[in-house]
Amino acid sequence: MHPLGHVSLGYATRPLGDVLAEITHWAALPVRGIFLDHAPAGPYQVGPVVHAVRAARRSGLATVVLNPGIPVDPSYRRLEATICTFEGSWSEYLAWSGEGAVAGDGHLVFDVPRHEWEAARALIAARHAGLFLITDRHSAYSAADFVATTQTTAAAR
Repeated sequence: MHPLGHVSLGYATRPLGDVLAEITHWAALPVRGIFLDHAPAGPYQVGPVVHAVRAARRSGLATVVLNPGIPVDPSYRRLEATICTFEGSWSEYLAWSGEGAVAGDGHLVFDVPRHEWEAARALIAARHAGLFLITDRHSAYSAADFVATTQTTAAAR
């Protein structure tokens, strides 16, 4: 397992100085990268995301994961980060066409009954996710939930 630090971008509403300070804090700890949560997805909010990604890389954090939870504007692809293009419930994931996702994107799926985890893993593999989270929790995870849950249910390729 490769631990990641967690920073909320607040959908590009957080002060950039606060975001950069948190990235610097994580870079001083034994983590291999950063999970930039609550990332915006539109073309007009990409600026703060670019600054956060560059700061992470300058700080030595090799892995950068962006989590808007939905497909993003094509400009985000130039950042060369893993992008979580799906975050939602198992029923939403089953109904999702996968439109806007590319091979290697992250898929975060919650509310998956344990007896359906293998089916979830198979669908995630068929959609070529590069990073995924499967959990039986009934709502989107908090940072603490993510750390606890990834120990047994997440995989990265």
